[in-house]
Amino acid sequence: MITFAIDERLSEAQMIRDIMTGIDPDGRHFAWNEAAAPLGVAESLRPDIVWVNAEMPGMDGFKLADRIRKASPETNLIFIADDPKHAVKAFAVHASGFVLKPVTEEKIRDEVADLRHPAFTWPGSNLLRVQCFGNFEVFSRSGIVRFSRALSKEAFAYLIDRRGAGCTVSEICSVLWEDRQTDKNLKSQCRVIMAALRKDLAAVGAEEVLVKNWNSWSVDTNRVRCDFYDYLKAGPSESFRGEYMAQYSWAEMTTGVLFDLAEKRETP
Repeated sequence: MITFAIDERLSEAQMIRDIMTGIDPDGRHFAWNEAAAPLGVAESLRPDIVWVNAEMPGMDGFKLADRIRKASPETNLIFIADDPKHAVKAFAVHASGFVLKPVTEEKIRDEVADLRHPAFTWPGSNLLRVQCFGNFEVFSRSGIVRFSRALSKEAFAYLIDRRGAGCTVSEICSVLWEDRQTDKNLKSQCRVIMAALRKDLAAVGAEEVLVKNWNSWSVDTNRVRCDFYDYLKAGPSESFRGEYMAQYSWAEMTTGVLFDLAEKRETP
């Protein structure tokens, strides 16, 4: 899981972070005592749980939580407060939970066991978590995957978009270099890019996701958890909010397909 703990008292946020680390040692858990930092990374990290003090000074916990929800609709928001009167407002805004201080490990565990939105887990066969909605990002168990070349990341995005279908070197070239004619030199460059991609995935223990056949490349879709794939399997409608691999122009065709699908799901 990825979790945020936000409290004006940093020690309180750190305590929640440490409890979550004990509950989920393979997850990524963060603690802050102000709003700017978590807001800046909420959309890219899409946290599973945000623990937020309802009585934060400046931007109170409810305003902060509302902005986090807009960036990451499936995040579980759990409010923390000294005064029980905040519980009514917390559940009025459809929070996942409410914790009355003092915070204890037992209270944290109780909330984790009863989340509104199931937290992401890493089934044994899934080596990567792939985010297609918004900007394209890839996560391993140890965090965000850093690609050595921007084109390697783009090539992987295209293979994800193809959902396991084989892609020839010529096809990948036409995507990565739209304004150039595919020739021997360009194919050679593409092979360098794909070799770098394989190395990047191997560095996070996910080399098996990339499948090389004698004349094509593809991804093993059974080895990734992907919001795009989940949505195609009739996932929650709020997971697609109009953006798909926003940094890549070639993804516009799939974006159109997703808009059509969303419209059909909204039609009674």
